[in-house]
Amino acid sequence: MDKPSPAYDAPAAGQTPAPLVDVEAGVERLMGNRPVYLRALARFRHDYRSAGAAIGTALETGNPLLAQRLVHTLKGAAGMIEARSLHAAALALETALRPATAQTDTPHIDAAQADLLFVRLDAELAHVLRELDGMVGLAEAQVATPRLVRPSDLLGRLRALLDIGDGEAVDLVEQSQAELVEQLGERDYGRLSAAVADFDFERALALLDRPGRTISG
Repeated sequence: MDKPSPAYDAPAAGQTPAPLVDVEAGVERLMGNRPVYLRALARFRHDYRSAGAAIGTALETGNPLLAQRLVHTLKGAAGMIEARSLHAAALALETALRPATAQTDTPHIDAAQADLLFVRLDAELAHVLRELDGMVGLAEAQVATPRLVRPSDLLGRLRALLDIGDGEAVDLVEQSQAELVEQLGERDYGRLSAAVADFDFERALALLDRPGRTISG
C-alpha cells in the first residue's frame, strides 16, 4: 500500500514535544503499580511492533473485517497504556471500517479514505514505539510470561492473561462465552466481557476474584 507522507504540526522552536504516552495516567490506571505499568509498556512495544504491517496487509488484501479486528485490539492496548493520540487514530479507523449494514461486510468509507486513516494510524504507532524505545528504564522491564495453568482451567488461563496485560484475553473471553456464562452467570459474564473489551484488565480481575465467588480457578 502506497503511503503518502502525513503532515504534522512541528513544535515551535525551543519547545519540547509533549509525550505521546501519559505515564502518570497509565500508572494511575493500574492503581499506582508502576512496575506493572512498565511491564505493560514493554509488552506493548514487543507485541505491537508489527501491528501496522498486519493492518496494512489486511486492507491491501480486501479484508476490512480482519483489519477492523486488528485495529480494535490495538485501540484497546493504546488506551491501556494511555497513548491517547494513537487511541484516537485507531478509533477513527475502526469506526470507518465497520460494515455499513448488518447484511454486508463493506465498510462505511471507500478504500482511499481508509488508506488515509491507516496512514495516520501507522505514523502514530511508529511515533509511540519510538518514544517507548527511548524511554529510560523500560529496557529493563521484563515482559511477563503467563503462569502455568492446566489446559482445562479456563478461569486460571484468563486470570494469567489479565494479570500480565495480554491482549489474548480479549479473544479468550469471546471464544469461551458459553463456558464462561455457565461458570459466571449471564450478568457477570456481561460485566467481564465489557471490562476486557475496554482493556480494563484490573476491573476484569476484580470481577473474577471478588469476595464470595465460589468458582474455583
